[in-house]
Amino acid sequence: MKSQRKFLFLLLAAALILLSSFLPCPEGLTRAGMQSFGIILAAIVLWVTETMNMAVTGIFMATLLVFMKILSPGDMFKGFGGSVFFFMVGTMSITTAMASTTIPTRIAGMIMQWAKKSPRKLVVGFGIGTALLSSIMSNIPTCALFASLGLAVLKANGDPKPGASNLGKCLMIAIPAASVVGGYMTPAGGPTNIIAMNYLAEIGRPVTFLKWMIQGYPIGLVVIVLVSLWITFVHKPEDISDEAMREAEKMVHGAGPLTAREKKALAVIAAMFVAWIASSWVPVLNTTCVALMGTCLFMFPGIEVLSWQEYSQKGGWDATFMVGSVGALADATLATGAAKWLITVTLGGATHWPAFAIFLLISFLVCCIHILIPSGPAVAGLAVVPIVELAVLANINPAGAAILVSFWSAVTFVLPTDAVPMFTYKFKYYSFSDMVRTGVPASIFVAVLVAILIPGACALLGC
Repeated sequence: MKSQRKFLFLLLAAALILLSSFLPCPEGLTRAGMQSFGIILAAIVLWVTETMNMAVTGIFMATLLVFMKILSPGDMFKGFGGSVFFFMVGTMSITTAMASTTIPTRIAGMIMQWAKKSPRKLVVGFGIGTALLSSIMSNIPTCALFASLGLAVLKANGDPKPGASNLGKCLMIAIPAASVVGGYMTPAGGPTNIIAMNYLAEIGRPVTFLKWMIQGYPIGLVVIVLVSLWITFVHKPEDISDEAMREAEKMVHGAGPLTAREKKALAVIAAMFVAWIASSWVPVLNTTCVALMGTCLFMFPGIEVLSWQEYSQKGGWDATFMVGSVGALADATLATGAAKWLITVTLGGATHWPAFAIFLLISFLVCCIHILIPSGPAVAGLAVVPIVELAVLANINPAGAAILVSFWSAVTFVLPTDAVPMFTYKFKYYSFSDMVRTGVPASIFVAVLVAILIPGACALLGC
């Protein structure tokens, strides 16, 4: 049955590509542009249904761009050979290095000691800790790390059955929410940020690593604190036991002092961040080259935080190649004029709206697209180019528009269909309806909040 469903989804993807090749083109859209849309929709179908490995799907669809003469081989390979792809290659070493240390466990223990016996403070603390770590690590590994620590806390707190604990609901909903919000806070936090930064650089409106951080950290922390508090309001968590507090003590002190390897890992990560921040004034410190240099330092003789085998096995190559393919698909919509046609037809009337109304439209629109398409890189690849085109046509700040798209391409609160919330959903501490009850009001509130804060911060920073 599973094989039959996969075959049906393959047929659906093929049908979308065929229809884009033979149906009449709408006025103003070229055949190549229509075919690029067909390939993107086919890729989304296969990604959402998990018919094939995400990287295989992306590479296959990107290759079709060449065989269908939509892009030349050189133009297609730019998506895989550009700075976005290699930035991902570099930053995934941070994720691999941090996941192999006791640092996340120590952070969770300190959060519990800070919260003492307040379940609300515990949930907020786990949200902040997860978000901060996710700002330098990939979202899914960060979610997995803190979810495992949350399960340890729940076990120590009476080991409630899944579904019977409101504290379990709160932690298992808040942890993935914090993971995706944290992924927005720095360019190193996720691929959607890199897609937005890359396109802004292409149109001559680059945003530096430091400027992204300055607006990303405070806005992200405000969002996750408010969302975590809201989660505890909807699902009132039970009290924390003495046994759970003893577990916190073990998390902090049971790990012992930092090992030499952990100290070296922190030193390399700190050096990378200093270089990324300095790149705002020292052009030679290209952010992608710094990421690649840091990856090499992790493996240098005398440092040896990672081996090449660990990096190649645990580095997350699926997401990296998916980002490369999304870049190629986005380039196709730009090269064929399809992106500009889409924005003119669907949102052309909005170019005369007030700036805040346009940013609010972007915020709600991309939030809804991510609910329908539970894949952050796919949403960013589909939305960044046309939304930035809209911003240019409307004479509003394109950086604010691109970062808004990046935020909602990473963030989702409504359904556990995205890969990040799906990780904690499988533990059955909460249901679809539990997440909807918290996620819909949270999404509406946050959509308005970030439509105000992100463009405002970009204007203050001169982005």
